[in-house]
Amino acid sequence: MYLVASNEKNRDANSVFRRELLHGGGLDKCAAYLQRIFGDSLNGARVIDYGCGRGNWALAFLQAGAKQVLAIDAVDDNVQRLHDYCSSHGIDGIDVVHGDLLRQNITAEKADIVWLYGVMHHVGRPLALLQSLRDMAPGKAAQFYVYGNDAGSLRHFTVDTARQLYPHPNEEAFRAESIPLTRDTRRRARDDLIVPHLDWYGATEFAELLSGAGLEPIAQAEGFEIFQNGRRNQEFQPHEALCRGVPAEGAILWSEPERGYGDDLCVLSAMAREVNFAVTDKSARIQVALGLMNTHFSHLSSDTSGAKATLEIFLYLLHVLDVHGGLEQTEGLAADFVALAEAALSDAPRKHLAAASHPSNLARHLRENMIRL
Repeated sequence: MYLVASNEKNRDANSVFRRELLHGGGLDKCAAYLQRIFGDSLNGARVIDYGCGRGNWALAFLQAGAKQVLAIDAVDDNVQRLHDYCSSHGIDGIDVVHGDLLRQNITAEKADIVWLYGVMHHVGRPLALLQSLRDMAPGKAAQFYVYGNDAGSLRHFTVDTARQLYPHPNEEAFRAESIPLTRDTRRRARDDLIVPHLDWYGATEFAELLSGAGLEPIAQAEGFEIFQNGRRNQEFQPHEALCRGVPAEGAILWSEPERGYGDDLCVLSAMAREVNFAVTDKSARIQVALGLMNTHFSHLSSDTSGAKATLEIFLYLLHVLDVHGGLEQTEGLAADFVALAEAALSDAPRKHLAAASHPSNLARHLRENMIRL
């Protein structure tokens, strides 16, 4: 395992890929997904995998039928790992390049497919990156797969709240502090908390980025999670657009994913603000951030609506305020819901309370059910 460089980018990448090893079974799934997305157009294609990370998608493209893959990454440890893997396994057809299109030009043959997966939300100038990639794959026939985090999702709320409480942790410290986390939470927290830059895109902003780079979406990709698990969780529905150059035949309008918890997020945001004021000690803030991530990712499972996680997050924030003496200091919407929750704890009459008429699912649950902390 190649973990030698000490600069910040390498530390961040090594945190993400420390135990993310390449193997045949994982590559088979990735290759099958690519064939589902691109079909016969993969055969003999020249592909750019930008921000290639550990290299699983670059290898999968080759396995799925691509002729040549240019795998680019700004992190030299990522580049070295993939280069070593290709050398040790006798893999031809992948050119691994250490580079950053926002800082330098990269000379290459014109590509047929550009793969930008899980990268754009970590880039400070996403439009400039898309425009540079567009220049590397000119022409109406070129295809672009562009992925971006969805703003307004339950995951957006949880991750941003946790990052405010625990901003850009040191990777070594995080490994020790993350011991109490569940496996799924630990993997997500590792990816979402340690990175220095993380953006989220609304549908309009995402569409404008594509258009500004001369791209138009022609399909909303199924998503790798749906491909593997057969379901989409509303708590996180990233924008995944298959695009062509303008003018694109069959272009589609990009819209927000369906979510049923918008009113609940207003309540959670109000509670999170109170937690941010009530919890001031650094070690306690770290504990709360990781506990919030644990609560979120431990209550998804088969509940595709996100309703279970939303309720548990509210109860967790209520517990944090209780522990840190913040319940009596809450104001506005948070104070209304604290009063409703306290009535639900004792099964007291509560339909007359201000929060009882709030349109959120949380209000309905607290109005109609007893709760326990």
